[in-house]
Amino acid sequence: MALAAVHDHVAAAQALAARLPQLIDESRRMAISLRSGLHGNRKVGPGSDFWQFRPYITGDPTNQIDWRRSARSDHTFIRQTEWQASHNYWIWPVLSPSMYWSSARDIPFKAERTLIISIALADLLLRNGETVGTFDAERTRITSAEHLEKLAHAMLASPDNITNHAGAMHAGRKHSVLVLGDFLEFVDSNQSPVRAIKTLGQYQNDGALVHVLDPAEIEPPFTGRVNFMDTDDQMIYRSERFEDLREGFRQRAKTWRADIRDAARENDWLCDQHVTSESASPTLLALYQHLSERQSQSGSNGRGRPAMNRNSTTRPR
Repeated sequence: MALAAVHDHVAAAQALAARLPQLIDESRRMAISLRSGLHGNRKVGPGSDFWQFRPYITGDPTNQIDWRRSARSDHTFIRQTEWQASHNYWIWPVLSPSMYWSSARDIPFKAERTLIISIALADLLLRNGETVGTFDAERTRITSAEHLEKLAHAMLASPDNITNHAGAMHAGRKHSVLVLGDFLEFVDSNQSPVRAIKTLGQYQNDGALVHVLDPAEIEPPFTGRVNFMDTDDQMIYRSERFEDLREGFRQRAKTWRADIRDAARENDWLCDQHVTSESASPTLLALYQHLSERQSQSGSNGRGRPAMNRNSTTRPR
């Protein structure tokens, strides 16, 4: 379903790598602007940092009673500390050749926007005390935002195809896996996105899919003669009058998006859509809040896959 020629995606990928410092700065600015209005993902658990007092309940361990605080009241109080063990998140921006395309000069490549969201999300998670990794050959993982550039370079080196590599992506048990891409490889493939996502979630891994789309992949703006090219710049179809194909194009694109959404729902994963002509902040905020809520629901050990309301796993588009 390539819409136009992806002119030398290798050169485009190299240009994206060269711009990585600027993309990291943009990602950090976006993360900072969101972080000021967010609360940390705080949970009760073993740790040294005081969180709060709460009234004693029959059955609570007596060694958790704060006798000094209790002496100033008619009630007995438990001293709670904040859980400090980090959770592991794996972020996989799937930068396939079709991601280096946009329908207009003022719209960024899908690859660029995907990388910005991935880095900004990593920044938010790291500053919340989590561990973040990606699926490059070294399985790079970091625990500090100071090493964000290292992670960004590793993201560029992650596999650019889900169907060929999902089986080799071995995240740890009960980790969280986040996959961002256009998922065009599933349009004309016999591979099922459901099967690929189940492979990624086979060790009780929670996760999310972010379907990154150019606006022309939702509402095609083309008229007249249009040449459809594959990612090797080979013509696969020529339309003399695109207006005659528009409705069929819309329906096929709608089916493609639904297949990706249903694959996420089948695995109890979040699915969100991001259109590159729009701001990345709402997508980043929705993704981060979803992850925080899932971890809060999973209990004090910060792990596990809680039940999800399937009707709320995606925003209608």
